[in-house]
Amino acid sequence: MSVTSPFDTSGGDCRLSNVKVNSCSLCDVRSSSICRDLSLSELAQVDAVMARRVVPKGRAIMSEGEPNDHLFVLVRGSMRLTKYLEDGRRQVTGFLFKGDFIGVRTTKSSAYTAEALDDCHVCRFPHRFLDEAAKTSPDLKDRLIARSQTEYHKAQDHIVLLGKKTAEERVLSFLDLLEGAVGGQRADGDREIPLAMPRQDIADYLGLRLETLSRTFSLLRKKGLLKEVSRNSVTRSDEASARLPSI
Repeated sequence: MSVTSPFDTSGGDCRLSNVKVNSCSLCDVRSSSICRDLSLSELAQVDAVMARRVVPKGRAIMSEGEPNDHLFVLVRGSMRLTKYLEDGRRQVTGFLFKGDFIGVRTTKSSAYTAEALDDCHVCRFPHRFLDEAAKTSPDLKDRLIARSQTEYHKAQDHIVLLGKKTAEERVLSFLDLLEGAVGGQRADGDREIPLAMPRQDIADYLGLRLETLSRTFSLLRKKGLLKEVSRNSVTRSDEASARLPSI
């Protein structure tokens, strides 16, 4: 399946911004992301080669089989990682969120496709940057990767999740992962977990049929393990969370 790259402007206006920010110090995820521990000189190295991109919803920042020559940091939004089988079937292998690293492994071509689930902001810089920066800061690459979640961490999470025996355990484990990445406290004290991805993406990721996923959400709500379930979010109360099984 062909996925359009956001850097291909031949198809007309793709609403991408190549405008470079004045400094990494302006980044709204610096204090909580991979650049947190960088010195001023290291930040200057990043800033010298980094470009900020806006990736519209539905566009791919990396496509399976295409050249893999850049690293990306997701500054805002969320992305879906997918692979396509020889018969055309799609496998969702993970989701990326604010602060995650994309394309960290140096390979000739990308092994997966990363598509924007909503309008995303990313920082983009060439693979060679880390090798060049390592000449003056030998541990820079290790510190950057240690600070981030990469697509390979996501793949490990996926393997563990698929090892769960029941649909309920898979869904609850998935919600735990999401809550850790994007969950937030509401004014009433409940915890709301945004669902940027459609139900079919969740079903594919969990290895479930769409009908099974819908029934499982309904069952978890009936049991009181979830308080509210909507198309775009799931809500847990403290009381409901206290009754969650250990998985």
